[in-house]
Amino acid sequence: MTTNAQIPEIKEAARLWAIRVQDPAFADWDGFTEWLEADPAHSPAYEAALDDADWAADLLARAPAPVAEPVAATAPRRPWWLGAGAAAAAAVAAITGWSLLDHDAPAQQVATAPGEHRTIDLADGSQIALNGATRVTIDPDTPRHVVLDQGEVRFAVKHDAANPFVVMTGGTRLLDAGTVFNVVRDGDALEVAVAEGAVIYQPGPGEVRLAPGDTLKRRGGGAAPVLGRADPQTIGSWASGELHYDNAPLEQVARDLTRSLGRPVRTADGAGGLAISGTLRLDGSPDEIVARAGPFLGVRFTRNGEGWTMSPANGAVR
Repeated sequence: MTTNAQIPEIKEAARLWAIRVQDPAFADWDGFTEWLEADPAHSPAYEAALDDADWAADLLARAPAPVAEPVAATAPRRPWWLGAGAAAAAAVAAITGWSLLDHDAPAQQVATAPGEHRTIDLADGSQIALNGATRVTIDPDTPRHVVLDQGEVRFAVKHDAANPFVVMTGGTRLLDAGTVFNVVRDGDALEVAVAEGAVIYQPGPGEVRLAPGDTLKRRGGGAAPVLGRADPQTIGSWASGELHYDNAPLEQVARDLTRSLGRPVRTADGAGGLAISGTLRLDGSPDEIVARAGPFLGVRFTRNGEGWTMSPANGAVR
């Protein structure tokens, strides 16, 4: 049975949008959103266009053979719509009237070791701060498109209304026009918190708009996002050397300390749900930080190999 998403006109329109949206110069986000919302079949057709490798191969087959260029052995694989190069651009221009840019520079992966912090200035004037055990992928040709592979990043984005900033992480799109926000990817779990401006979670039908102080947490890829609130001044504060908590579970504190200290920190059985509030400074050596954190958190740190296990100071789960 043919679904609406398979109607040729809808498929072709979806392919055109898939091409246009990946162009770094694309600015018609309102038009794109209106098209997605105009028919329930548009969104699945668009997602299918992104995954349609056969269409990409056919597109390249119609183009003149490109001149071979060396590819770095360590360069990560790009999506087909970014890696087609000049030949695909010529084919698309002839077939659809749109053009793609030739992206010559390979994408770069930047990673931090556990306990390492790193700040990167992007070509567009934006800045990203990487917490420990974090990996991002940055394409010099599209500086306003960053992929968070794992870990935690604080984004300080330069405003450009005509060219929104996009963060991709595990198939999730975060769209931003100029703001400060924090993103954590831990396996399939995702956390987003906005300190300034606004962020759109999964632009299109069912999108969620996050304002300053809004938080969004999703336990897994198929889980529903849960909204919450936080003090905007505390969001991403780890980049300034502090961790702020307001009734946060102890297991979250353990994850934060693991990234910041570069040592594994775990919770004792049954203690992960303990609620924590307050501010913890991160200056000093891991041993000094742990020594301060014990009384502050009301827990006891016990050496466990290279790291620590946290348990209630009174010996019982409260």
